[in-house]
Amino acid sequence: MDLEEQGSPTRRATEERLRQFEETLAEVRGELRTAIRAQEQLQVQLRSAVEELSEALRQRSLNNGPPVPERPNPQVQRLEARIRGVEQRLDRMGEQLASILESRIWRTLVKGGGFLLRFVR
Repeated sequence: MDLEEQGSPTRRATEERLRQFEETLAEVRGELRTAIRAQEQLQVQLRSAVEELSEALRQRSLNNGPPVPERPNPQVQRLEARIRGVEQRLDRMGEQLASILESRIWRTLVKGGGFLLRFVR
């Protein structure tokens, strides 16, 4: 048995592990892209809600601050609820993104990828 035949199973095993690693890395990257897109959408929604609220406050101040009604303005309540909802979703997305980036799996994949890139080159 020559050395090429002995090294072949090891090489196949390494290539299989590399393929599995690449698949896992592609999945994680896809999830990360999805999380980033969702966070960007939430930021756009939050900016929109802030602009609407700012406009409502500006209109109110232009009218010399009409007497404060006993019941809050329904439009302001809706905007406040939207802002709270968007902020909560943004916080959750930020936490999810941070947990992905700080996870042992992610760090292992990054280190393994660096090792494999050095090995392949």
